[in-house]
Amino acid sequence: MLLVVRVLWLTLLAAAEHFSDGLAYPTLLICALIGWRGWRPWWALPLIVAPAIYASDLYSHATGTGKLPGAMSNVVFQLGAFTLLALIGFILGWLVRRRGLGLKP
Repeated sequence: MLLVVRVLWLTLLAAAEHFSDGLAYPTLLICALIGWRGWRPWWALPLIVAPAIYASDLYSHATGTGKLPGAMSNVVFQLGAFTLLALIGFILGWLVRRRGLGLKP
């Protein structure tokens, strides 16, 4: 259980780091659009895989103390981070669609 919490915490930290390097915004916003418009959820797959590969290459030479710099160069770890971002975006878009909020899809 502790390992699951630790990996989830590292994934959240990696997703937060992607806001500072700008990689999180396209995935989050386009997945919110997908959820808001009611399009198929699997349309988000390219928005997860492509930035994860790019981010792992971008952070391939990252060094520092702790587990996060080493994990940022792992493609599988980056897939988890971008899946989390895509899921958050899709859920936010779906909630806006469900609640209405005066926006027409």
